[in-house]
Amino acid sequence: MSTFTNLEETAPPRDGALKSRGTVIHVGRAISVVFYVTVAARLLSIVSQVLTASAFGAGPIMDAYTVALIVPTTISGILTAAVGAALIPVFVDYRENKGEAESIRLLSAAMTLGTLITLVVTVALAAGAPLVVTVFARQMDAPTQTMAVILVRLLMPVLLLQVLVTLIGSVLNAYGRFAVPSLAPVTITLSTIAFLLFARSWGIYALGLATIVGYSLNFLLLVVAYLRMGLRFHFACSWRHPGIQRIAALSAPMLIGALLVNGNNLVDQFMASLLPPGSIASLSYAIRLVETPSGIFYTALSTVLLPIFALQVARREFTLLTTTFRQVVIFSAIILMPAGALLSSLSRPVVEIFYHHGNFNAQATDVVASAVMFLAPNMFIVTYGFINGRTYNALQDNRTLRNVAVLSLVLNAVLDYLLMQIWGVAGIAFSTTLTYLIGALTLLLILNKRLQGLRLPQLGLSLGKSAVAATFLWLTCSLLVMLPQVAALPLLVQIASLTAAGLVIYAALLLALRVPEVSELWAILCSRLPWGRVRPKPA
Repeated sequence: MSTFTNLEETAPPRDGALKSRGTVIHVGRAISVVFYVTVAARLLSIVSQVLTASAFGAGPIMDAYTVALIVPTTISGILTAAVGAALIPVFVDYRENKGEAESIRLLSAAMTLGTLITLVVTVALAAGAPLVVTVFARQMDAPTQTMAVILVRLLMPVLLLQVLVTLIGSVLNAYGRFAVPSLAPVTITLSTIAFLLFARSWGIYALGLATIVGYSLNFLLLVVAYLRMGLRFHFACSWRHPGIQRIAALSAPMLIGALLVNGNNLVDQFMASLLPPGSIASLSYAIRLVETPSGIFYTALSTVLLPIFALQVARREFTLLTTTFRQVVIFSAIILMPAGALLSSLSRPVVEIFYHHGNFNAQATDVVASAVMFLAPNMFIVTYGFINGRTYNALQDNRTLRNVAVLSLVLNAVLDYLLMQIWGVAGIAFSTTLTYLIGALTLLLILNKRLQGLRLPQLGLSLGKSAVAATFLWLTCSLLVMLPQVAALPLLVQIASLTAAGLVIYAALLLALRVPEVSELWAILCSRLPWGRVRPKPA
């Protein structure tokens, strides 16, 4: 089997003769581009996280910043998940079947309406900042709540900037341009590092200004890439355009679904606000630590797969669609299940080495480490959710995502309340993992009925074998890390030695269990490395 789709898109011609044309793009090559760029961005983000933890710790001040940032990022996540996921399939379909000129008209109308709607929402939320703080910051004292209101208004433009970034980035992805949209978020990290190094005396407001500056540079970078492709923006408030009506019809159920999925984050933060001060920040630190490695994969996969899946659906290449889906899911499991098991079993030394500096004390380390232990399995579960979601987006079946999101929101709220009574912040983390797992399994069963050729028993067998091997890895490392001889080692030596031992056990079990996709994945990985490529012999 091959992981290449025979799909590639190029920029529209500049001579005005807009005509759809496409040769071929490789899924593996596209994912590799996004993957390598995202790795660089995530490595830099680790530096910014370490500086942030050292400067502000996990106290009430960081709670205020976390509350202020989660509102615009969550709302923008809702809007971009709904509109962005609906825009690409319709845009690709128009370009394939109605030509470049009509697709560009659709794009201008969609970007105009999206910008206007987001601008209205941004202004309304900035005006309602005190109400937002009242809901999510009940345990804060009056001065901290005042600081949170200022930060909410300072950070609210992130909502507008993120929506614009997503819209422009989606268009670039649809034309097969993945490097710049993937590289652009580096500006946010670099801005954060710069402000924390040179403007730390401004306190928490330095972090807020760094965020705004980073998002602004991100937006400008994408605008330059957009214009260099020969694309132009025309103000066109054409809400009666048939394509806009299709996008709206697809966005409506997806908007509700995205509201409910992202609502899980709001529910988690609301529940954390009922716990002692510092709980909101502790949960945020744990989420960021887990998302740093896993985000490398789900960002690359979700970015590349939606336009590719959409094009396969538009061309009725459903056999190719199921093959690509099955391979990507199994390959992701083989890589991310052991990564999640390692992070879960080594959560304490990992949190200590990254965060336990400056104002980040031992109590905060304990709380964050316990949350990371329960969140770590999400490295694969969340990535699978993105893959599955992109498949439904391409099939233009957003109603199913909405219905499952309703189940997830209710389930998460109930589990949050019950488990936080037992384990506090760690209970909220455990609830999140259980909720995502149940939602992922539900969507897989429904998708199996929609697509013929998915071969669910084969898929389940390979995933099950990978899960068994990862479980043994987790058990081994969890037992070894408690040994006095291991605990006495320096933190880096602990992590490196236990990681090596765990991976050896995992690889041996995969070979013993005869997971067939292991050899395929190894061959693909080798082919992407410089020394693994076959070069023609000189004549």
